[in-house]
Amino acid sequence: MLAQNIDHNVWLRDQEQSAVSLPRWQQQVDLLNDLYRAKTCLVMQFSAQDAQIVCSKKYHDTALKAGTVLSNSPLLNAVNSSSSFGSSELNPNELGEVFASFEQVLSIQLTWPDGRVFGCILICDPNTTQATSASLTVIESVRSLLQGELKQVYLMQQVQRLSFQDETTQMLNPYGFGLMAPRQLSLSRRFGSHAGIVLIEMVDNPLMRTVPLSTSQKARLLARIIAESLREADMSARVDENRFMILAFVDSESNLETLVTRLRKQIAKEAGKLSIVVGMSFFTPDAQQSLIPMQQAAEDDLERCRQSLMAKAY
Repeated sequence: MLAQNIDHNVWLRDQEQSAVSLPRWQQQVDLLNDLYRAKTCLVMQFSAQDAQIVCSKKYHDTALKAGTVLSNSPLLNAVNSSSSFGSSELNPNELGEVFASFEQVLSIQLTWPDGRVFGCILICDPNTTQATSASLTVIESVRSLLQGELKQVYLMQQVQRLSFQDETTQMLNPYGFGLMAPRQLSLSRRFGSHAGIVLIEMVDNPLMRTVPLSTSQKARLLARIIAESLREADMSARVDENRFMILAFVDSESNLETLVTRLRKQIAKEAGKLSIVVGMSFFTPDAQQSLIPMQQAAEDDLERCRQSLMAKAY
């Protein structure tokens, strides 16, 4: 399993993000609310078909308090189809029951740095007679501030993702595998799943000294074949320059052997000149072995296979 891409669908309020100051967001909401003398002002985040109120100006309607999730909200389509520049006026009757009591709703779209819609700022029942050209300047300043913090969230998630991702193959690195694999192993055992470790090492086969690929090219090729051969629950990592490790969840030891056979066939098909040595270890859920002895057993098996290969070569 490759390290996951940045997830935009995790609620901001559920994350411990030093890049985002919710009190500062609340100050901006209060500022806009006072500027427009509105009934309430909200910052909304979208995820799938749902919307969550990140922060809101205090209002008598408890359905619009911070933290509230609006399921299957028509607000998403309304905001996504509105202009991404300036403010857009939305029809309250098309936004769902919680907004039906308002006569006017202004929306300011908020986006992540990659252009995806984060959500919006909503100004409900603003006193438009109070709006001036300066009001638009304030709106843009607030939008810039909030999107600037979203950019910091984005950058922090990228750094975190890259810290356990191999730069060459985009697979997990040893740190990432060591962090995530034990959790996955523990979870699988609760459901009675068998587990196996497969250790794959690229070797310099004396019989094939004309491989026209660099180590990095071979690593990327092997990483792709491994990723395409695994199920979603399985995990893989590049644990050394020439070595890859797989944590696979199977029904039996024969299934683990089938996985290795499938990998060998795919490597032979797509990278016939790539020579590998494979070691395996298999454990039942009741064995309660930690990851380290499982890895050592695979290391021992790989060493036996390497010695066998070298004996055949000479």
